[in-house]
Amino acid sequence: MFLLVAFAASTFLSITAAIVSDSLDKTIRDPEQVSRLLNTEVIGTLPAMKTWRQRLNPVSSVSLDLARLDDAVSDRSFSSYEEAIRTLRNSILLSDFDRRIRSLLITSASPSEGKTTVAAHLAAAHAEQHHKTLLIDCDLRRPSLHRLFQLTPATGLSTVLTQESPWDNAVAKGVNKGDLDFLPAGPPSRRAADLLGKRLPQILEEAATRYDLIIVDAPPLLGFPEPLQMAANVDGVVIVTRAGQTNRKAVASVLGTLARLRANVIGMVLNDVKRETGEGYYYYNYYNSYSYRTTKEETTASS
Repeated sequence: MFLLVAFAASTFLSITAAIVSDSLDKTIRDPEQVSRLLNTEVIGTLPAMKTWRQRLNPVSSVSLDLARLDDAVSDRSFSSYEEAIRTLRNSILLSDFDRRIRSLLITSASPSEGKTTVAAHLAAAHAEQHHKTLLIDCDLRRPSLHRLFQLTPATGLSTVLTQESPWDNAVAKGVNKGDLDFLPAGPPSRRAADLLGKRLPQILEEAATRYDLIIVDAPPLLGFPEPLQMAANVDGVVIVTRAGQTNRKAVASVLGTLARLRANVIGMVLNDVKRETGEGYYYYNYYNSYSYRTTKEETTASS
């Protein structure tokens, strides 16, 4: 009888602790929760990487060959991230059948959500398909995209805005050995940030005649005015959140603001998904167990 009472009490306490823990947790954890509480959809989940690289993976270049295959196999977490990026690419481009998406804003509710890395890899994945792609760093306060490409540009969007020079003169051509061009932010400038709302629509309109897709990396939406102006001038907005860390109220506030602007919110990206933070983690385990075994077999056969 004592054992039965102890078992029943422990079960009750465990269930109570789980309910209390879930009610106190105000972060975003899984796609079902986003759909239920925020009335929007998660269009992609990105797995956490064991090693965070500060530049674009050379494996993602269109010049993939067998010499680089061993490096891809040795870093499964990064390769599964690239596979998830490709899935996200298709999910975005196939999401709107009424109109073709030519310009895309990648932003987040708050800093350190991984939006810049997502924007860079998404642009590289689109260029992989031999589509002309332009990546614009519109974070004029804390630019960082140039580090991913290992560039130190003396000019960029900020100099274009302050000096009223042609924007295409500041574009780095053929970044990552493909069809990807990059317009860096240039030197940080608050004055340039104030001028962005007036000049950006013109840049997007001109670039749309030369590129298949324009991806804009923007500052976080909360606390900065520039992303609101950008959201009103692009075809679609993608919000990047970090699983288990991003506050639901912050995202709800961002979604409400974008709704008032009538911006086209395509959906949310759940970034940094770990085993304990969401069911999406297991899909990439399935990918690893299937894809890498096949890759090794093909490599052995070809040799």
